[in-house]
Amino acid sequence: MTSITRRALCASIPAIHLAGAASSPVVAETSYGKVRGTTTGGVHIFRGIPYGGPTEGAARWLPPSKPAQWTGVRDGIANGPRCVQGPGNIFLSPTIGEYFGGGRPDRVELAQQTDSENCLVLNVLTNSLRGKRAVMVYIHGGGFTGGSSLLTVFADRHVREQDVVLVGINHRLNVFGYTYLGGLDPKFAAGNPGQLDLVAALEWVRDNIARFGGDPRNVTIFGESGGGAKINALMAMPAAKGLFHKACVQSGSMLKIGDAESGTKSAREMMSKLGLSKPEELLRVPAADLFKAASGPGPVVDGRTIPSQTWDPTAPALSAEIPMIIGNCKDESSLFSLRNPALYELDHAGLRAELVKARIPEDKVDALLALYRRDHPKESPSDLWFRISTDRGARVNAVRQADLKLDPGKANVFLYYYQWNTPCVDGKIRAFHTADLPLTMRLVRYPESEALSKQLSGAWAAFAKSGNPSQKGLAWPAYTTAQRATMIFDGQGSGAVNDPDRDERIMLTEMPSGSLL
Repeated sequence: MTSITRRALCASIPAIHLAGAASSPVVAETSYGKVRGTTTGGVHIFRGIPYGGPTEGAARWLPPSKPAQWTGVRDGIANGPRCVQGPGNIFLSPTIGEYFGGGRPDRVELAQQTDSENCLVLNVLTNSLRGKRAVMVYIHGGGFTGGSSLLTVFADRHVREQDVVLVGINHRLNVFGYTYLGGLDPKFAAGNPGQLDLVAALEWVRDNIARFGGDPRNVTIFGESGGGAKINALMAMPAAKGLFHKACVQSGSMLKIGDAESGTKSAREMMSKLGLSKPEELLRVPAADLFKAASGPGPVVDGRTIPSQTWDPTAPALSAEIPMIIGNCKDESSLFSLRNPALYELDHAGLRAELVKARIPEDKVDALLALYRRDHPKESPSDLWFRISTDRGARVNAVRQADLKLDPGKANVFLYYYQWNTPCVDGKIRAFHTADLPLTMRLVRYPESEALSKQLSGAWAAFAKSGNPSQKGLAWPAYTTAQRATMIFDGQGSGAVNDPDRDERIMLTEMPSGSLL
């Protein structure tokens, strides 16, 4: 099987005309003009609606502007562009494309899209243009470098069944969204333009979503991986306060961002690669050359858009009253390990060696393995490797974030752990990073995960509607440090468990990996 890189996973999602089902046009009004969408299976789908103006040339790295007004009716029947990025598209991946596409026969057609610096567009899906439905805003993953909102184009089933309004946002990424130039030129003092794009999109939701049957006073933001990391940063941004009311972070508990000094250093290095000495010269560099010159950008504490660290050492006070869902998948790194086949064929000695190589103190390895073998006796050494490495990274981070969220005591937090082993890649990658995301959006490739998908979709929708993810037949208690209630999502039966893998959690608290995954 061909593997997928992290950058390819970041790669986004698009589409041109919805295929395979009868569709009819529908027109909605926005603050900037009318937009035409399509209606398929009772769901109105609007794609590529502008929420901001151009971001290329002289507008590079500046806060987003408002979109220009238009006359007549603008077509919203094809995907808008995603930000310039590397090649790849998760829906076309030979490894997990069908899984993310839910087995839809129109997957390839829906997954067509273009790249552009001018990418401030969003999608809206709704059952009716009238009413006051809960609004779910999807912030896509792909780190801070790639991806798009295409998942929402595929997610009409979630909207139809749960009767919510779904929004998906494209925004500036990588060098275009997360280069910090404020330390070199006061013109760019407001850093984090990619994050400011998200704020602008949420402002558009506030001002326009009622015309799509949504309630602007009941907005939930949710995202996996880099999407969750962006949400963590939004929760620390004064400009975002009041624009959303609940948040879900899925395998994205990044608790600390960069600083202005490191951001300035990265910007200088990029300029040196390009042979430039002044930030203003960057405005004339072709987009492709800019993308190649930059590496690994992300949000920074610029003192303006993000005044202080996001979740370190405490949860952001700005969003203390925002309830959250937080969680992760059991085998976060398995998808990215396919190019290292030895990890899938470990024996007990090999597992021990890998753990030592991963900087678990050698004098503690045997005790740690004894705990895992006691509690997971049927798992192979390779299974245990992915479980332990995930527990040291994503799971430690998720629990830490939940604990931090409890400190102000002003809002509930709900913790989950997704452990259904998918059949993807002949079952090798099991509960891989992002495996829960398509099921949450009712994209079901394998019939045996249908009930699990309904549980995930129902929980997220219930949370969006009321702040409580419990649903009929599946009570989900709020997390506390006393009980540590955790919803275990599994195809064999989901349910809440108090402090699962308690002994392992306590031991690993002293030896985190430092990785998001």
